[in-house]
This record gives sequence, structure tokens and C-alpha cells, in this order.
Amino acid sequence: MLKGLKNNRFFNLALALFTIIFIFNSFATSIYAETSKLTREELYKKAQKTIDYYYNNYKENEFEGILDWPALGLFGFKEDVSGEKWTTKDGKNGVYWREQQVKEGSGLRKSANTDYQRTIIGVCSAGKDPRNFGGLNLVEIEKNTMLSSGKFADSVEDNKTKKPVGEDLINAHIFGIISLYCAGEPIPDKDKALKWLEKQQHPDGGYTYDVKYFEDPEDYALIDSDIDMTAAALMAFGMLGEDESNPVVQKALNFLHERQIDDGGFESWGSVNPESCSWVILALTSIGQDPMGEQWTTKDGNNPTTALLKFQLKDGSFTHVLSEYGNYRVSSNAMSTEQSLYGMASAYNNKSVFKMLHEKYRPQSEKSLFSDYKPEDFAFKETMDLVYDYTLSGYPDGTFKPNKSVTRSEFPQYLVNVLGLKGEVQGSKDFPDTNWADECIKICADKGYITGTANDTNSPDKNITGEQLMVILIRAAGLEEKAKTMNEEGKEWSYGYLKLAKEMGFIYEGFKPKEAVNRVQCAWGLVRLGEKLD
Repeated sequence: MLKGLKNNRFFNLALALFTIIFIFNSFATSIYAETSKLTREELYKKAQKTIDYYYNNYKENEFEGILDWPALGLFGFKEDVSGEKWTTKDGKNGVYWREQQVKEGSGLRKSANTDYQRTIIGVCSAGKDPRNFGGLNLVEIEKNTMLSSGKFADSVEDNKTKKPVGEDLINAHIFGIISLYCAGEPIPDKDKALKWLEKQQHPDGGYTYDVKYFEDPEDYALIDSDIDMTAAALMAFGMLGEDESNPVVQKALNFLHERQIDDGGFESWGSVNPESCSWVILALTSIGQDPMGEQWTTKDGNNPTTALLKFQLKDGSFTHVLSEYGNYRVSSNAMSTEQSLYGMASAYNNKSVFKMLHEKYRPQSEKSLFSDYKPEDFAFKETMDLVYDYTLSGYPDGTFKPNKSVTRSEFPQYLVNVLGLKGEVQGSKDFPDTNWADECIKICADKGYITGTANDTNSPDKNITGEQLMVILIRAAGLEEKAKTMNEEGKEWSYGYLKLAKEMGFIYEGFKPKEAVNRVQCAWGLVRLGEKLD
């Protein structure tokens, strides 16, 4: 028994570690291994009460005020606030009133980027075009607020320079990501946006609404982060394609877990409240976790969703507090109600309402994303999948350049992304693009996916040929030995690779082995590779 242990000291250490692991697992299981005492059918019925509350209250004012935030929750339950139900006989509805405001510049302060961000979300929730609303292309305005640091600016326009400025508000950055995501738009520079957000995490794993600047580094350890903003950061991470494998994401999740209270809810700004529960629900559904699942349900069946519903009043609205607190009373609260409804929608669908909007608007966004590449062009779907996965991107002038040849240094960058190896790239966040490319080449070379040219050099600036592309794909799929067995005497060395590549569906229409491949041909092969590996 335990023969590999050479002495008692090692035995005791191993036993102690085993005991700690056992206790931790037992503890985690006892607290987070129960079924939610609330079913999704029951949640749906509760939400209908809130929807009825909105209809009855907003109808009196010709539905003015439904945009921006209330419309988001209504959309999550398939309510069309532009439709007949939510429109008066003379054609007035929430969209009409909000568009009038936009035309007048009301509720769109250029000093507050968040005004534009919430407007995009509201417009999308109402099923309208955020690229043409009230005479404004809100999406383009928002994209142009990204600074060289990767942050979405605090303001849309400075009074003097007329340019976006401000790097103090974390919430402006987060909702820049969220609003473009809702509009189906890829983030202009995903890596920079991600890096900026990662840097703002506090030692406790959480986030605050603004950037902290302390002369004494030890002061950062004293920050008590906010539940709501930590949840918002997790939403943004999910939209940027990150999950628990990212240490920053895991640390933020740990922060929320540690602060979840016995009733499954959360306390923020001095009181237990429904808004914090809703934001956590949005966060979890943005990164693929179930807010009503075992991972977030206590032994008594409580979770963020059951905690949220404690604040619902008889008329379907929500109160901010359950008992008198400061200036708050137990009464209908507009912010509590709107946030609770889109939280309920996300929990009911087990999908963030933001993701639901993204799925709706992405097809439309794809059509106008590039001036020189459209849905009817070759490999459009495959290419768009890689664009939205941030493997490929367009150019600053709005083009994609689909026929541009791909070099031997560019392709390893694509391959590393598709194979999920980006975490192994040491230079991806701290070095210029040239070093980032070198790191990718090294990874692919170490794994045997690429080899040198005839002169035993990589020739990074040379274009990759169709033959080379297929050989790399076969190697990355782990099929090199099979390809070698398919070689025939008297044929070129690549014969077996190309024959197998054809069987695997890697070869695209018009394939020519000795000619350079372009960006969409690479996309075709990479997506087929991903399908085979899945």
C-alpha cells in the first residue's frame, strides 16, 4: 500500500493533502449539490406578472419609456415592444418616443458613453436597426470610441478635441463590449479590450465601476470590490470568448461564490437586493453556467433566481429592499423591476438576454461588416465563424481582402487560435505582433504541425501553398501516419496527405497545390479541421 512513498514524512504529507481534498469536496458537495426549489415553469409564471405590470403601467403613457432597459427583459420573453400589443391605435410606442429623443439629442450626452451604449441595447431589444436610428449609426459611433489602449472611452466626444476621451470608468468599457455584442458586431480589437479589462481586476478577484489609482501598492489590497461590477466584467469576458480556463475569470467567479449568502442571493451597496442577483444571473449565463443549477444552488434549494423572486410584489413589480433601509421603502422600484425582468429572462432561457440579442443581430451585422466580402461569396459562413471567434479580422478601411495570400508566419497564428493553444503563447499579451507570430510558429513547429522549407528555414514571409496547407491540417488532425500509408510509389511526397485531405473534406473548390492560398481558403480548411476535431 502506497509503495511509492519513501518515508513517513512524504506519507503524512500525502495523507494531509488527501484529507484536505476530501473535506473540500465534501463541503462543496454539501453546499452546492441540491436541486433548485424553483422550476423554470414557475419562474415563467412569475415573469408574466411583471410583463403584465409593465403593460398596464406603460399603456397609460402610450408606452413611452419602455426603451431602453425594460425592453431588454420583455425581449427575453419574446415580447415585441414594436408590435401591435405594445403600440397604440395611432401608432405610438416605446420606439417612437425613444427615436424622437435621439433625434433631439435627449438622453445622449456626448460626455457619457454609457448613454449611447444603453441606447444600442434598447434599440436592439425593440427589434430596430442600431445602425440607423434617429438618423444615427450608433454602432459606428460606439466602435469609434475605442482608444489605442483597447478601452472604450468614458465619453463619446470631448468638448475641445471632439474625440473620445477618458480611461477611468470600467463600466463604460464593459458596456462598450456588451452593446456591440448585442448589435452582432465583433469587438474592433478584442485582444486589447481583453487585456485592459484583465488589468483592472482587484486582489480580491472583483471589480469596481472605476479605475483605482493609489501611490501605495498595498492600498489595492484594501479594495472591497462590487458584486454588480464583478458580474458585469464576467459578462464582458464571456462575450470576448473567455471562460473558467482564464485565471482572471476563475478568480472573479470565486469572488462571487465567496459572497453568495445562504438564501442564494447577494448583498451590494449595503443591502441585499434583486439587482445584484440579476447581474450575477446575467454573468453566469454569459459564460455558460446555469444560475439555477447545482453549482449555484445551496443545500436548501436556494440560488440567485430564488433570491431574486423574494423581492417581487403582488402587482408583479420589484422592490429594492425587503425592509426599510435608509431612504428606501418596500415599494415598486423602476430599476429593480427592469433589472429583475431581464434577470428572470436569462435564468428562464438559461441564456443571457445579451446572447439572445447577439444571435438575432449577428446575421445582419455580417452582411455589412466588410465592403468587399458578402454572404454570397465563397466560404462566407466559415470565414465569419473565424471572424467572430477572433481568429481572423478585417482591416481598418472596412475591407476583409478575401483574396489576399496568407504567409507562413500568418497561418500559425490562425492555427493556434483554432486549436485552442493561445494560452501557450507567452508573447500574446506583452510583445508586438512580430513576436506573437514567432511564438505561434514555435508552438506549431514544436508540435510538428509545420516544418522548414527545403533550405531548412521557415521562410516566414513566403506565401503558404495549397499543398502546405493540407499537410499542416492533416498533421494538426493527428493523421500524419495514416497519410504516409496512403502514399504511392512514383508519386510526390505529399500524395498521401492530399488524398486523405480530400477524404476529410479539407480541400476547397478550385484547389491548386502549388499556388498560394488566400484568407477564405484558409478559413475553409480551418473550420473543417475544427469540425473533425470536435
